[in-house]
Amino acid sequence: MVAKKTYNYQDFMIFFTFFLFWISIQFGEVVEDLLAYVMVVSIGILHGANDLLILSTKDKIDKTFRKNLIIYISIIVLCVFIYLISPFIAILLFVLLSAYHFGEEHLGETINLNFLFNVVYFLAYGLFIFSLLFYQSIMDVDTIMIELTGATFTKLQIETTLITSAIFLFTGSLYLVLAKKNTVEIFVKEFFYLLLLFLVFKTSSLILGFAIYFIFWHSIPSIIHQIEFISGDLSKKNTLFYVKKAMIYWVISIAGLLILYQLVPQIKLFATVVFVILFAVTAPHTWVMHKMKN
Repeated sequence: MVAKKTYNYQDFMIFFTFFLFWISIQFGEVVEDLLAYVMVVSIGILHGANDLLILSTKDKIDKTFRKNLIIYISIIVLCVFIYLISPFIAILLFVLLSAYHFGEEHLGETINLNFLFNVVYFLAYGLFIFSLLFYQSIMDVDTIMIELTGATFTKLQIETTLITSAIFLFTGSLYLVLAKKNTVEIFVKEFFYLLLLFLVFKTSSLILGFAIYFIFWHSIPSIIHQIEFISGDLSKKNTLFYVKKAMIYWVISIAGLLILYQLVPQIKLFATVVFVILFAVTAPHTWVMHKMKN
């Protein structure tokens, strides 16, 4: 049953990736970015809106909810503090944490050798995704990074990250196949997935490219796993329960996003506000998801 649900979602994911790939060819950047913003501020923020519910679900087992809540809030405060001290370091941490989180969500049920190998492999996967996206949209990356931090990533840094992460992925995958931990078919499939993402990133804007991966390859699978963890299985009733519980946090996040965009005169790009909000919630969300999966 689980395999069938996974298979069905993969079909859904591939279909919508191709559909948005077609959208990126047919329409201009304004339409692409509008579509991307709608997806990110709806499903994207929603997928991280039930962290406290997940912690309280774990509380039924380990009785440490209060401690976890303090840690969760402390991580958010620390992220804001780091951003105020050094926006560039904050964004670098956002990329690193998001990279690991992307890898853990996408490959966590497939790759499970040991803690160190898993961390390096998941991080390499996520960094490959980010550097592949950034490499195809360097000018847009420069615009957003300069507004966010006053600095940007150089083309050489992005290329080095792309090549290095690819080497780690290839070497790690080869080891897993030779050690008979995973079958070669898994990595052939992942290779074609990456090839599809390359085509999407090449034809779409930076914002839409990010949104396609963030929503269909990360957020929706994460929501499915969260619903199964909280309620036991994926059903219409449990999905509605998940959305209802997330709604207050989601509304607060959207309100904060709009207030920040209106009150901070230095911010001219809406994308900048979106990334600031994502950074504030990524670190604690990554921690919660790691606890949930382990």
